[in-house]
Amino acid sequence: MYNTNISEYVFKLSDYFEECDKSVNNILLRPEKEILTYDILDTEKSKINKLVALKEKQRQMKVGEIWQEVLGNYNGFVNLKIGHHSGLDILSHTKKIAIELKNRSNTDNASSKKSNLDKLSHFKKKNPEYMCVYACINADTEKKTLQGTSKKIIHSGFEIEQMIGYEFLRFILGSDTEVVIEFVKKTIDKYTY
Repeated sequence: MYNTNISEYVFKLSDYFEECDKSVNNILLRPEKEILTYDILDTEKSKINKLVALKEKQRQMKVGEIWQEVLGNYNGFVNLKIGHHSGLDILSHTKKIAIELKNRSNTDNASSKKSNLDKLSHFKKKNPEYMCVYACINADTEKKTLQGTSKKIIHSGFEIEQMIGYEFLRFILGSDTEVVIEFVKKTIDKYTY
């Protein structure tokens, strides 16, 4: 995606979609475990319910990973994956943005949220020129997700932007928001069996 004539990065939505398609396929084709935790009171009915719950949890985790791939590979952003020294999810050096990404606003309990805000504050302390964002793709309702929210919070003396739903998606994807969402939906359907 580099233009060799002018030696600078040129973002092409078609190339981006091609890479996203591969990433979504790889994530969805990854095998899932069907090992249930043992409970002395398990019945056949409770085992079936536990398996359904396990499958849904695994699906939600894959969707969260898909969002990190989709947003972390968008124009100027980098998916930091697991193990980056910052502990964060997505970074853009060109746009000076650091992101901790969650699929749902209820993903983090109070302790996990504090830990994630600590990571963002630590990054902000070392990189004051960056905007640090604690982002959630989905709120608890469709209306709140579509409406979206954005607010500044102070954590450990540092300003962090908390963004939820379409407010965050439009912030990252701009005018491509709807076309990217539709592409991801269709791609997930294409590879879900």
